[in-house]
Amino acid sequence: MENKFRISLITFLLILAITMTMVLVFHQPPYIPLFISYIITFAIVLINGFSPQELVNMSIDGFKKGINVMIILLLIGALVALWKQNGTLPALVYYASHFLKPQGFLLLSFITTSIISMILGTAVGTASTIGIVIMGLAHGFGYPLPIVAGAVISGSFIGDRTSPLAGNVILLSDMGEIEQYNVLKSLFKTAIPTYILTGLLYYLLSLHINISSPYTFDNLAAIILKNYKINFFLFLAPIMIITLAFFRIPTKINLSIAVLLSYFVSLLNGYNLIDSLKVIMMGNVSNIPEFKSFFSGGGMVSIFPMIGVVTFATALSGILEGTGIIKAVFKKAQKIKNPKIAYLVTMLLSTLMAVITCNQALSVILPSRIMLEVFRNLNVKSDMMVRAIADSGMILAGIIPWNLAAMFLSAVLGVKVIDYLPYAYLNLLFPILSILIVFIESNKQYSNVLMEEF
Repeated sequence: MENKFRISLITFLLILAITMTMVLVFHQPPYIPLFISYIITFAIVLINGFSPQELVNMSIDGFKKGINVMIILLLIGALVALWKQNGTLPALVYYASHFLKPQGFLLLSFITTSIISMILGTAVGTASTIGIVIMGLAHGFGYPLPIVAGAVISGSFIGDRTSPLAGNVILLSDMGEIEQYNVLKSLFKTAIPTYILTGLLYYLLSLHINISSPYTFDNLAAIILKNYKINFFLFLAPIMIITLAFFRIPTKINLSIAVLLSYFVSLLNGYNLIDSLKVIMMGNVSNIPEFKSFFSGGGMVSIFPMIGVVTFATALSGILEGTGIIKAVFKKAQKIKNPKIAYLVTMLLSTLMAVITCNQALSVILPSRIMLEVFRNLNVKSDMMVRAIADSGMILAGIIPWNLAAMFLSAVLGVKVIDYLPYAYLNLLFPILSILIVFIESNKQYSNVLMEEF
């Protein structure tokens, strides 16, 4: 393409403007602006020298990367529906009520999910187990669900970003070409103050929440026992998810096993074979008035709008990568001479990748490819680069309404991303505190020649 930088920048800004305006201002489903952005991008690069066949191939390559994501989303929809049907979710809510009480519930929800996420190292695994249980308790206690979802997301993402078992930490280590220990050492510099401040904010917020529920939780527990057969089999799938997640079994395999196990549990509890298959597809319908809104829903059909987002997001990212638009926009980053400016540019680039490509992994991979050489040229440790990425695009992926990471959690918790976004304090605070801390750090701390990296 002639004038590649100018054309790439215009395309980049158009995608940003269309997506953010239509979703955040006009509240349109994310797949609509992503589809429009895809068509506009296709037309721009077609006019500037790429053939239709090349662009189709790039789109297909991008789409292939999203197939695994689509399968996971569909499995989440099926699993949530079965848990609502066979009594797994009600049973988990019932027993969790003995440990999590209305007093201090918001702070305890954040702390509990953060502990589980540090053990599992996955936000999806955390939300699929303790997260969904906490949402059930919130419904029973009368807490506003978006606020509680924000606390759950915050807790889930501390491990997703900081746990030694997290796939993201391994990815950061690989992309930064440094030891995992050094990655974690750098990540904890911002994690500790952010975690403490987040907990304080949830405590203060809980003092101003008016809980409105016509029932005591003792009444609700009795209702659960009356309408569901609580037995050991109901806990097999949640235990299996936690166990397999701990041993780093791929999420797709983990959830597939959980769905099959939950389906057989439905049959064991007396539900019809065909009816349970319908629940997998269409979702559950609860007849319990007190829990009707929470124990209904799920199913693969409910995931279809998200499948649309994944389809257009991955196809769009395929063209952006294949045509070199992303690299062209940030090519001038190679000329940066100031380490702290390099840090800020890395954060900006990672955030834009999370917004444009809708993919958490790409918000790590693409900035690393562009900025690693910049940090090396400045004689700055690359653990600073990975911290900038972890504190920006990687953590913000959980609150960007059209990002796949956020859609996973929205599907599990049953709350729209746009609704829980203002209350996901940990995700919101990380970039802010990271910028403050990097400017407080002295240049001697910040810049060190890495002879071992050459």
